[in-house]
Amino acid sequence: VGHLVTDLDSVAGAIGAANLYGGSAAVASAVNTETRFALDTWGATLPEPVETLLAERPDRNVCLVDFQQQSQLNPAIPMGNIVGIIDHHALQSNTIVTERPIFVDIRPWGCMSSIIAHNHAVQGKFLPKHIAGMLLSAILSDTLNLKSPTTTTWDERVVTMLVQYLEVQDVNELAARQFRAKSQSLSLMTPYALVNGDMKQFKFTGDQETYEVAYSVIETTDADASLSRAADILPEMRAVKLVTPSTKAMLLAIVDIVNLTSTLLICGRVEASLAVAAYSGVLENDGTMLKLPGLVSRKKDFVPPLTKA
Repeated sequence: VGHLVTDLDSVAGAIGAANLYGGSAAVASAVNTETRFALDTWGATLPEPVETLLAERPDRNVCLVDFQQQSQLNPAIPMGNIVGIIDHHALQSNTIVTERPIFVDIRPWGCMSSIIAHNHAVQGKFLPKHIAGMLLSAILSDTLNLKSPTTTTWDERVVTMLVQYLEVQDVNELAARQFRAKSQSLSLMTPYALVNGDMKQFKFTGDQETYEVAYSVIETTDADASLSRAADILPEMRAVKLVTPSTKAMLLAIVDIVNLTSTLLICGRVEASLAVAAYSGVLENDGTMLKLPGLVSRKKDFVPPLTKA
């Protein structure tokens, strides 16, 4: 099972890992339109909610995929049930803590689904084509069609392997269709959904205090359309802090996946101070925007400078 605010990598990875290790795939929350596009394209079935599987067997073992932060864990999952982690994110102060040794496979690759596909090849495990397709779509999503700075040679090799196996005629066209499906849905989403649709909570431990920061990302092929809705999005960002008082700051990056650049939305004074400290630059639009040229990855570009700040 993947993280809360489920994305394509966490769903594809869960499906792939279940096939590889003989488990059952689950989802931690509702899926987005990009994930539904991939499920429909490859004829895969949406996994059951993790709450359903645990209700049937409360003692069943759980392997986490695509995360290891406690703040991203579905509350239905008992910490004592966790027996494995497969991930590609940095270890931070809020990492899962277990009472006994567990299986861990964490690699600095661009996508967790690359790890799953690679392990199928290494272990000689048969990979059904509908699962291979889900893994391919997840890699294209997480690496922005292999253009993200998080992309590694291994991601490229795995994509080449999957494209040949699936006989995909034009992988760039597949990625473009997938990104359009994700972007077109943004115009129909409410400001609340835009803010909460791809939000992760991070905890940073300072000298005397722990700071919790909510960080949302909107990936789109039409960044101007999302930026034009900033006046509606900013109040929803402030509402996140009202609903969860433990959240000290709320940031949202609108990522232009065509031009590979981003704009950070700033909803308050704390956020403004934190953003300038982390990324430098000059605030624009009455202090509500900060350009992040060349930065597109929350994992590699956004969170590490935030951690230092």
